[in-house]
Amino acid sequence: MVRSITVEDCMTPKVVTISPDIQVVEAIRILLQHNITAAPVVDNEGVLVGILSESDCLEGTLNGSYFSQDAGLVSEYMTRNVVTADPQEDIITVYQRFMTDKAFRVPVVSEGTLVGILSPKDLMSALLEFYERPVDSG
Repeated sequence: MVRSITVEDCMTPKVVTISPDIQVVEAIRILLQHNITAAPVVDNEGVLVGILSESDCLEGTLNGSYFSQDAGLVSEYMTRNVVTADPQEDIITVYQRFMTDKAFRVPVVSEGTLVGILSPKDLMSALLEFYERPVDSG
């Protein structure tokens, strides 16, 4: 029997999200408050429209301070082309995508709805479990 772990088995289901319409400074506050390095950006209908990382926030605040203006809105600095995963995908497939695309947080989307997020820590925990689990000789 082939051992397999799906995204749904190891994702974090409770996701801190950010609105594209808030200031980058407010987004930084949210990331720090929740001790996370990135968060999915969702619109008013809950549709994933991007992801905002620490480096996106730094770019926004550095540009704002350099040009003596507001840091700007999340929508101006978020990454729009988001690498996502399906809950039923095998984690090895998603891990390969992590490595190829250098995506450190992967939103999990089912039928257009955000249902979780995968972090490197989630993947490492799942891989450790995968390697420590005995093979079912069934």
